[in-house]
Amino acid sequence: MVRLSCRGRSFDPVAAVVFDKDGTLADVANYLKAVAIARAVKIAEHFPNLKASLLQAFGVMGDHLDPTGLQAVGTQQENLIAAAAFVATQGVPWIAALERANAAFAAVDREFAAKAELTPPLRGVIELVQRLHGLGCALAIISSDRTSEIEAFLDTYHLKPFFQCWQGGDEPPTKPDPQVFLRVCDRLGVRPDQTVVIGDADSDGLMARQGGAAGSIGVTWGWHSPPVLNYCDCVATSPCELHISLDGSEQLADP
Repeated sequence: MVRLSCRGRSFDPVAAVVFDKDGTLADVANYLKAVAIARAVKIAEHFPNLKASLLQAFGVMGDHLDPTGLQAVGTQQENLIAAAAFVATQGVPWIAALERANAAFAAVDREFAAKAELTPPLRGVIELVQRLHGLGCALAIISSDRTSEIEAFLDTYHLKPFFQCWQGGDEPPTKPDPQVFLRVCDRLGVRPDQTVVIGDADSDGLMARQGGAAGSIGVTWGWHSPPVLNYCDCVATSPCELHISLDGSEQLADP
């Protein structure tokens, strides 16, 4: 058990920490923006008038991606359904609209196949993970990304030994459903009220609140334009703002 504190808010005792991946552990802002633009462009090859609306729906705002938008927060399936809905507004039958959106997404996925290599760990998060693991915290990941991409990220950056389990958005239920959090706590063998959630989206904070977590820490360190977080207990702008205490001796998250 450890004591985790951030900006005057303390969580104690903490047996486990559940991380989000994209925007929390992995630097994905530029990658996700490029994917969103490519998807809109691909669909616009057949429906040019949809490009601007798709970009707006995905959350592309000029040079930046909205960290609270569909591309940043939603699952692959949620983005696909949204895109298909726009195609359906063009008089395309629903099943055909789904097929067109799916074909566009598949083509973009092939173009951006090496996601893990293009989305390295954010500064300071490896040290944070290592410190928590070294002090006995069980660690897990709940992400809207696909489980295969979580595993690729962990393998690419040699982080798999630090995490006991992980679950992606392709394995329902998904965030913010508290059942996904409770399931992961059960797999870790820890109580929800002794588990802290760390993430960059309202879906993380809402999941933690509804799942009876010890609390949640919102993070803004992965985005050019910091997200507004409404459900977290405190907000950190850098991993070094998280402090870990063990046996009454406070230690910074990064040495």
